[in-house]
Amino acid sequence: MSESESAFYTRILIASAAVLVVGWLSVSFSKQGRLRSVLEWVSAVAMYSAIGSIMFRLLHRFWIEDRIALVGLFGFLVLVFGSGLLVSLVMTIRAAVGKDIGEEAGATP
Repeated sequence: MSESESAFYTRILIASAAVLVVGWLSVSFSKQGRLRSVLEWVSAVAMYSAIGSIMFRLLHRFWIEDRIALVGLFGFLVLVFGSGLLVSLVMTIRAAVGKDIGEEAGATP
């Protein structure tokens, strides 16, 4: 893996972690409402982006090293966390436009 590819994954991880921490703090100190719901889902997107970048970086490394068993394992994890990312993105958009997603649909209790 080249230095630029590694730096790309690192930038995604750092940006996602920063958004996640700021989002969690904002949600912790805000009252119930639409803004909090949007912040919850943005934080969930950041969490899945951070975890996904770690898993994708490892998948890429194992693919280059031709380690088939680990490629299968991390490929599965990329699919799982990628699915979570897609669901979080859809729910973020729904919360932002004000669709009625119900009280139980929040990213945090």
